Amino acid sequence: MAGMRFKGTGADIEYVPNQRIVTKNKGGIERIITCMFQPEAGGTKVTLETEYSLPIPLLGKLAEAFIVKANEHETELVLANLKARMEAED
Repeated sequence: MAGMRFKGTGADIEYVPNQRIVTKNKGGIERIITCMFQPEAGGTKVTLETEYSLPIPLLGKLAEAFIVKANEHETELVLANLKARMEAED
């Protein structure tokens, strides 16, 4: 994240086949990632939600805005790459 390394662990805390996977990370940055799958127009719609808490005293408010924007961009790239890979297998 912004060139900084954070150590932690992660584990799936919920798994519903073909519907949802929820992963919780503990450590440097606490976060919950929810990946949802829904049938749509002969394919699958994938929605990714991330809730996280930044160590603000460490980073400061100015860095927070930058990191949030960078994380949003990174999420868009992950979803675009997933889409490209899934469509290439047809």
